[in-house]
Amino acid sequence: MKLYLNCQTNEGPAYTKKDYLLHAAVKLGIKDVVNYVDEKDPEYVLNIEPYSTFVKGSKWTGIWEIDLLMDRVEMKEENWEQADVIFTAISTIPERMEKFRDKTHLLFQACEPDFHKYDSTIDRKYDFVLAGTQTLFIYKEREKAIQTLIKAGFSFADLGKNHAPKEYGKLLNKARVQFIRSMKTNIADGEIAQRFFECLAIGPVLTNWVPDLDKTGLINGVDYRAYHSEEEMVQGMKYLLTSGERIARSGRKKVLTMHTYENRLQEILQWIKK
Repeated sequence: MKLYLNCQTNEGPAYTKKDYLLHAAVKLGIKDVVNYVDEKDPEYVLNIEPYSTFVKGSKWTGIWEIDLLMDRVEMKEENWEQADVIFTAISTIPERMEKFRDKTHLLFQACEPDFHKYDSTIDRKYDFVLAGTQTLFIYKEREKAIQTLIKAGFSFADLGKNHAPKEYGKLLNKARVQFIRSMKTNIADGEIAQRFFECLAIGPVLTNWVPDLDKTGLINGVDYRAYHSEEEMVQGMKYLLTSGERIARSGRKKVLTMHTYENRLQEILQWIKK
């Protein structure tokens, strides 16, 4: 069985899910997970956001949708209709796709231990950092949260975006606390983003609470700390700066066991075999 991964290639250095799964396949010694280019009559195909052209396999077709809160126009009903399974990175899906709910299976994003790891040699100069976007409308709550923390006296650095995975991991290590505020749209107030798992590999993590956190096998207050309000956010930052080492160690241990791209690839292959 050869599984083809159909996904656009990033113009910049940042990885797509295809890149992470191909990296995981090499680590696992799996040679039959390959990049789709222009294969004639492929039997097994996983279409991964972002893909420009939907490819149907003759024996099995999957889709892995990531930015469901964006309700992207590229996420088409006719593609979901043809797929055997639609992996979704979060539980919440746009209303127009609810008719396909029985086809969906929750498959969180993950971390890659080769790139996302705690590095004791890096100077943790800041209380928290951002290596991503905060200016778009969907990140207004993130921008507001960052400004609230800065006004509360916590040190912050905006380290830019579109970094290669290894460089991104090094930048996250400059923070004493891994702070997360995921996007907000008219579909939901937040989500578990890829950043959550990547940051857990470094820790300690402070994140906005979303219901999917209860489905990760991780425990709030043990492996990470979640907040529901600005007051909880500020108090959580104070706590993790002074007493976060236990939570950081626990979160790192569990994410590297349960939430790597090797875990995700193995789960995808198990679905195909079923």
